[in-house]
Formats: sequence, C-alpha cells, structure tokens
Amino acid sequence: MFFRSVLLWVPMLVGAGIGRWRRNRAGPDVPAVTGVWSLVSLVGALGVMMSRNAIMEARTIAWLNTLGVVPFELTPKLMQGVSGFAAFVLGFGLASMPWGAAHQTSEVPANASGVTGATQGPVNKHSSTKVLVIISSVMALGSGIGVVITGLKKGGFLTTSDVGGLPELTHVQEQLRPLEACSLTYQRRDKRGQRQHPTSVFIESCTVGEYISVLIDVPGTWADKGVGFEMTRGSMSEPWEILVEKADVPFPDLKEALEHFAPLIAARYPEKLRERREGASEMERHLNERERQEQERKARAKTSYPE
Repeated sequence: MFFRSVLLWVPMLVGAGIGRWRRNRAGPDVPAVTGVWSLVSLVGALGVMMSRNAIMEARTIAWLNTLGVVPFELTPKLMQGVSGFAAFVLGFGLASMPWGAAHQTSEVPANASGVTGATQGPVNKHSSTKVLVIISSVMALGSGIGVVITGLKKGGFLTTSDVGGLPELTHVQEQLRPLEACSLTYQRRDKRGQRQHPTSVFIESCTVGEYISVLIDVPGTWADKGVGFEMTRGSMSEPWEILVEKADVPFPDLKEALEHFAPLIAARYPEKLRERREGASEMERHLNERERQEQERKARAKTSYPE
C-alpha cells in the first residue's frame, strides 16, 4: 500500500517540473488557467488521487461500474492510470500558476484635471488568482496531511499490505471468489486502534447503495492471536485483496484463520444475505405503508372539520 501511494508522487513531481519549466521558458506572458476553473480542477484532481487508496478504490470502482457512466468496465489498473494522470494535473497546475506579482502601468492623459504626464502606480492584476492559489494549496496540503495521518494509524492503508496474491492463499481465493461480496472484515480496528468483534466476520455485497452487513459467526480463537484483516475487491470477477498488518499478524496464524473461515463463509453467506435482503425489503414495505397511512390521515384531517 505504501509503495502504491508513493507512486503517485512520481507523476505529480513530473507535472510540477514541466509546469515550472513552461513558466520559466515562456515568461510572464504565457497563458495560465486561473480563477474558479483552476480551483475546481485542482480539487478534482486531488479527489481522484484520494480515491486510489486501499480503502476507497474497490468501492469507487464498484460505484462507477454500477452507475454505467463509463462505457467500459473499470479495473484497478485503469484506476491507477487515471489517478496517476490526476497527480500529474495537480502538480502541473500548481507549478504553472502565476505566482509572481504581475503589474501594469497605465498612463494618465496629460490634460486630465491639471495633471501632466502623471502615471498611476502599479496595479496587481492577479490578486484574486493568488488568493485562489493559496486556498487551493492549503486545501491540498491539509488533505494530504490528513490522508497521511490516517494512513499511518494502526490498520491504515500505509501500515497494511496486500497478501492476496500469495500462492499459499490460492485455495482461499477460490472458495470466496463466487460470493456476491466485495468487502470482508475481521477484527477491524476502531478509532483508538483497538480490534473489535472477535467472533464475527462482517461482509458487504457488491451492490452500491445496499447498506446491508452480513455477520458470520466464527470462533474467537484467532482473536487471541491478534489476527485481523480486511478483504476488498471491485467486482465479483476480480481476486480479493487481503490487507493485513505484516508487523502485527504472523502469516501462519493469518493463513490458518482464513482457511478456517473460508468454508464457513462460503456455506453460510448466500442464505444470510438472502435473509437480510428479505428483512430489508419487508422493513421498506412497512415504512412505505406507514407513510401512505400518514398522508391519508393528513388528507382526511383537511376535510374533516365543518365549514
């Protein structure tokens, strides 16, 4: 995960270098994208970069694929290219901004109110642009610091590594690949860094907007060994990323836990998901019925009093 994040700095630095070279070579007359569009593009590029982290990437891909706004299926490799381009745009945009104070001098007519040959003082044409640039820089810096701090916490994307491609976990991948699930978590850390729910695995489907969590009961034996992991993927056709803190979880214990959990999850999850969906549909029907009755009651109330 750390290596993946560091890769974004390469296109950003390249973009900054090209933007700086463009400004220096062309001089102050080179056109620059300024104003509101500059702010929107920089913030947008930063948002695309943040969507590349391990926590958001799978959900972003699944969300965009579900919306159908892209005429082809998004993949992690394609997202990596898009986020790299966004990093280049961010670096280029910041470096090519007109940071210097641009001035203009306008001559006052000689017959104007008794003033002869007077000239106005220098006027800064880019004061508003400077403010936007400073705001954009502060926002980018603050967001970047926040992302780094979050990533460095226990269980953050900078402290976890993807071990899903190890051949020792191939059988686990095969067992869990057919499931209609894109997120699987065991003993995720809370805000204080403590692991929670030692006897349950939390699973979420790949359907965007379906806020349903399926819980599968598992033995708490591996919680005593400090095992904890998160599995994510963008769609059912992709392999799982198995994110784990290598410095905290021994691989033999992780492998043993996954091999024990996988058949339990594969056997119980489909039925549990069906039950949760039926319960959610029943609740939605109940709420819709209550809303209909409430509207009818209000309609009757309006005509129930004598004139």
